[in-house]
Amino acid sequence: MTVRRISVFYFLVFLILISGACKTESVEGVYDARTLGASANDLLTSSRYSSLQIDIQYMPGYAPDASAVSNLVAFLNTRVDKPDGVTVIQEQIPASSLSAMSLFNIASVERNWRMHFTGKNVLSVYVLISNGYYSTPDILATSYWNTSFCIFGKSLDDNSGQSGQVSRSILMTTLLEHEFGHLMGLVDQGSPMQASHRDDLNGAHCDNPDCLMYYNVEAGFTGALSTVPSLDANCIADLRANGGR
Repeated sequence: MTVRRISVFYFLVFLILISGACKTESVEGVYDARTLGASANDLLTSSRYSSLQIDIQYMPGYAPDASAVSNLVAFLNTRVDKPDGVTVIQEQIPASSLSAMSLFNIASVERNWRMHFTGKNVLSVYVLISNGYYSTPDILATSYWNTSFCIFGKSLDDNSGQSGQVSRSILMTTLLEHEFGHLMGLVDQGSPMQASHRDDLNGAHCDNPDCLMYYNVEAGFTGALSTVPSLDANCIADLRANGGR
């Protein structure tokens, strides 16, 4: 069985919530600590939130590539209806002393350091780039709440930038866009499928190996690859049916 590198652990969300890892009272209405996919329509449309703010917090040595951030904004501008725009705020936070972080650890970092939350006309998304691995080392990124995901810096480094590997910027872009796909409800986790294309063996992922939302999307990367995978027609149809572009 192929090992998953990008994984969304839905069953752990409940464990986190009951063990005290949910947001404090500073999160208005606990909007930003809900089930993954719960904000798909809000992300895609302008009916409740006319702008999208992305809060990227990274640990020392793991700032995102400028081109990856630019690519992400361009990707979102083609898929979401946010007339007041998509903005990105970046901030370095202290390094973790843990070489590998559990989902509970990740949520604790967000609880302690996240500064921007959804409110008024602004939907806020939190992105953490850690300085270590996930507790399962071959996982590169994971989405865990409706407006939250994490990229694991050491795993990113291990799989990019060296001879025969994809560039760091392309892999970073792919991970950012893939995880945003999950926040937008792909596949069938907030944005209902218009045609059957969910990979039931691998959770909320597309069954098309050429699609951005394939469960092991980065496994096909080689040093010669120069483009980020795109959403396939089925995924685009799902987003459009839920109010996206």
